[in-house]
Amino acid sequence: MVKGWFVDDDSWYYTYSNGIMAANTTIQGYTLGSNGAWIANLVNPKQAYSYNDLMADINKFKRNFPGFIQTQIIGKSVDGRNIYAIKLGRGEKEIFFNGSHHAREHMTTNVLMEMLDQYASSYSAKRNFNSYNVRDLLNKVSIWFVPMVNPDGVMLVQEGASTAKNPQYVIQLNGGKTDFSSWKANIRGVDLNRQYPADWANIANNTGKPAPENFKGYQPLSEPEVQAVSNFVKTHHFKIATAYHSSGRILYWNFHQATAAYNRDYQIAQKYSKLTGYSLVFPGPNPSGGGFTDWFIQDMKMPGFTPEISTHTYSKPVPLSNFDTIWKENQSAGLLLAVEALKL
Repeated sequence: MVKGWFVDDDSWYYTYSNGIMAANTTIQGYTLGSNGAWIANLVNPKQAYSYNDLMADINKFKRNFPGFIQTQIIGKSVDGRNIYAIKLGRGEKEIFFNGSHHAREHMTTNVLMEMLDQYASSYSAKRNFNSYNVRDLLNKVSIWFVPMVNPDGVMLVQEGASTAKNPQYVIQLNGGKTDFSSWKANIRGVDLNRQYPADWANIANNTGKPAPENFKGYQPLSEPEVQAVSNFVKTHHFKIATAYHSSGRILYWNFHQATAAYNRDYQIAQKYSKLTGYSLVFPGPNPSGGGFTDWFIQDMKMPGFTPEISTHTYSKPVPLSNFDTIWKENQSAGLLLAVEALKL
């Protein structure tokens, strides 16, 4: 007879010494649902979510969801920090989410990590999430997350120049200021979302040299963070990809698609817009390229989306007080797009 904690079908349970399984209670600080399965809550999204928090939570996921959640290091940042990819699900079809291409937009990591946490716990506890049958869906579709594309930049914004290997260089690029809250670029002053080879030559407002924002680099794919993401995508066949940014409560979805792909993507974009309340953006005949989803749409020829979370923050990080609203708008996005992926 099993006593104590045990795993069955990717779920944790607890059996008392008399053989009765615990349910609707808390054991050793862990909450068990009506069917006895542990309901996880591993991520704290209401904090300035750092690279160190990401590493700690990845280890929690490995311990608490053995065999279900997979992680891998897909590359290194300029300063040598790991760029992590996390897989949730068992399905053959795959979709992809990434966040924090831009340093000051680190709230996007909070959203993706909470998404990962809530979906994983719903799967484990065999419960629906906002009417979605998570277990059935994630047995058909796997969701990959790269929650923090730009870990050096995120740490610079959150904790300052001391987190950089060359503090004086970033202070110099920042005009001598030690307040890095408006910084978008990676640690050597390249804007990672202007690095992808999608009409790169014609990107507007390029600074021409390293800067806290808008420098597209001296050539596309020059930065290791972008190389990591690009190479990772090329080793998969993602049906849909989404790059989270902030701010403006708008949704980009279009980049020179042919008519059939345009109509396909527009149908999904309308559903995404309805879910979040974000306005669809039509970029016109000459959209500025260089972004991840521009490249994904162009080269992978599949739907790509860029949600801009939060009301405008005017070149500053999204306040933590905005998280509850942002989460309400985006909490089902991964499941919505997983459903759409099944049709592609």
